[in-house]
Amino acid sequence: MKATKIVGIIFVVFGILFAILGTVAGIVRLIEKDDCKYATAQIIKIDEKKTGDPEFPIEHTTYVALDINGNQITAKLNTYNSSFYIGKEIDVYYFEYDLQTVYENGSEVFFLIYALGGIVFAAIGSLLIIKSKRSIQE
Repeated sequence: MKATKIVGIIFVVFGILFAILGTVAGIVRLIEKDDCKYATAQIIKIDEKKTGDPEFPIEHTTYVALDINGNQITAKLNTYNSSFYIGKEIDVYYFEYDLQTVYENGSEVFFLIYALGGIVFAAIGSLLIIKSKRSIQE
């Protein structure tokens, strides 16, 4: 039963850590969006690279073209989605001080998914701790 308690504590600690980091990163990204500009971009290239990792065997890098103040800019997109294809138009945002990378509009939601995952881990860990205490009392 001691092992169950240790696993529970590990789940709680990592769950809380993920919840805090995901929440903070999501909030920071939402605050940063006040300083960004919005545009529609077109996917012009999707690079695929074999990673050698059996869990994630292929890494994708997406490049888009967008018009900024009358200038055609090519930039790396911060994310990849299996629905992407060359020629697809997507809504993006960018920061004027960094035109090398653009961000898919709505991608900040992934940080909140990390936070929710952390909460689930912490809840599972709490249940394991409670279970181990009950079995010790019996």
